[in-house]
Amino acid sequence: MAEGTNLAIQRSTQDSGERSADEIRRHIAAERETISDTVDKLGGRLQQAFDWREYVAEYPAVALGLAAGTGILLSAVFKREPTPQERIMQAVADLTDDLTDRISGVAGDVIQRTLIPKRTVKAAAIAMVGRAAFEFAKRKVSEAVANQGTDGRNIPGRGGEVL
Repeated sequence: MAEGTNLAIQRSTQDSGERSADEIRRHIAAERETISDTVDKLGGRLQQAFDWREYVAEYPAVALGLAAGTGILLSAVFKREPTPQERIMQAVADLTDDLTDRISGVAGDVIQRTLIPKRTVKAAAIAMVGRAAFEFAKRKVSEAVANQGTDGRNIPGRGGEVL
């Protein structure tokens, strides 16, 4: 390749003595045009080679992975370090959450075991039903007693008044 270039240089120097200035100008203009076309073609190829839209259309999964990786990398680079006060507040918040969980766990177990076992709930329900039944029976008996006369006869509609 280098030999071909050297030969071209030698021929151009030999021909330059025999050619006129107009021929040299035309030759330079033609070479300039050829170089310009070559640069345009290279620019088009470079633009096509580095066109990100074409790559995204052709390889969407790779493009998505690269975007996610870039986002993670940038977030790691620009991550803000917490101040000492923020670290202390976070530690206090973590301790408070842990203590609250422990207390609620212990208190929940105590309440569940001692205060509200199934037998206690059943006994309370039975007691309420029994008391309501007792109050109902007591009311009916006192109404019946109030409606009886002095001689032991039941006088309806009198409301317990004795004549």
